[in-house]
Amino acid sequence: MKTSVSLSAAAALLAPAVAFAQEPTAMQAVASSGTIQWGLAIAFFGVAAATFLSCLGSILGVSMTGQAGAGLLTEKPELAGKVITLMVLPGSQGLYGMVISLLFIFNYGPVITGEVPVSVSQGFILLAATLPVTITCLTSSPFQAKVCSAGMHMLAKDAKLAGRVITMAALVETYALLGFLISFFMMSSFKTGLIG
Repeated sequence: MKTSVSLSAAAALLAPAVAFAQEPTAMQAVASSGTIQWGLAIAFFGVAAATFLSCLGSILGVSMTGQAGAGLLTEKPELAGKVITLMVLPGSQGLYGMVISLLFIFNYGPVITGEVPVSVSQGFILLAATLPVTITCLTSSPFQAKVCSAGMHMLAKDAKLAGRVITMAALVETYALLGFLISFFMMSSFKTGLIG
């Protein structure tokens, strides 16, 4: 009894994988019939996540830095330029995710229009290519905001320390930049093999 239940459960779990594991030629026929192209849908999900999760990280980071900056500006309004500079830093990660999404939109035109079909496995490859920028930008921005917020305390004591605070915050962003570069090169190299 347990064996038949286990086999039934395994079959139920593998059924969607078998159904979606189509070759690109089969995907072309599916595209012309008007049904969903799962490979393209998976790729679009990864590209969309690259923007919305990176922007979510930036929203959190800018908000945290703004809260710390508001306290500093009530005491020292003359530091507004330095506070705004520190607030901008955690916002750049959202731009990295958006650039990866734009790279897909502008460079994968034949894929988007259906001229070049995308299998489910190729869709997952494109999704995986967006993960470095998505994860590094989502996580680095709030941590960069913590450094910037701590830097506000430094500026409250000595406004001449702004350069050191910016340098410390930039070190955190370095890893978001590395994630961006890896996603950029992965998507560019995959495009060469997929489209030519």
